[in-house]
Amino acid sequence: MTQKSAHATDCANFHRRDFIKVGMLGTLGLSMTDLFRLKTMAKSDQFQGKAKSVILIWLGGGPSHLDIWDLKPEAPKEIRGVFKPIKTNIPGIKICEHLPKIAQQMDKI
Repeated sequence: MTQKSAHATDCANFHRRDFIKVGMLGTLGLSMTDLFRLKTMAKSDQFQGKAKSVILIWLGGGPSHLDIWDLKPEAPKEIRGVFKPIKTNIPGIKICEHLPKIAQQMDKI
């Protein structure tokens, strides 16, 4: 003779998807406190920046980093770029031949 517990009948209509929904809602509820705290902090003057301007260097369609900064002269022809490496003022670091002034100031970058 088997006997069902009272808890088994309470969960009879509770499916896996329902369990996932409840779990996700609980997780969402826990993360909402951080979101509201961050929104409140963002409205305060505490996090106001002091910068008056920004310099953005956008290289859309520019050369690849393999052609400018990360030259691989020993790599196969299919991988390496067409530009030649030049020495910088940091021993062992080489950059593209078209950046001679940056090569002179590489220790400041």
